[in-house]
Amino acid sequence: AMLVRRSGSVINLASIGGLVAVRDRLAYTATKHAVVGLTRALALDHSHTGVRFNAICPGRVETPFVRSRLAEYPDPEKGYREMASTQLNGRMARPDEIAAAALYLASDEAAMVTGSCLSIDGGWGAGK
Repeated sequence: AMLVRRSGSVINLASIGGLVAVRDRLAYTATKHAVVGLTRALALDHSHTGVRFNAICPGRVETPFVRSRLAEYPDPEKGYREMASTQLNGRMARPDEIAAAALYLASDEAAMVTGSCLSIDGGWGAGK
């Protein structure tokens, strides 16, 4: 339908692991790099169609899944600090922060954004 209308926005969900390697996460890193490559290749191949292709690359996000994993730690607060320490700002993203990025990429304000991978990672990708 987007190709017929010659407009639209496809937003893939990758990860900061698609832009930098994550230690001891070989398969995860490889698959997220594949999502980034797919996003960029689609943007190139469909540049003439009016459809935009982008990816969101979050760092750690405080989701129900992450909270359930933290509950397994002997000290959940310490576990949170350890998980959040990969991000320069020392906290995990909230789901609404990821949603806001998706809304931006889907909006007309992002008309010139295609083939991009938006890091929402609290600085993880910048390094330490």
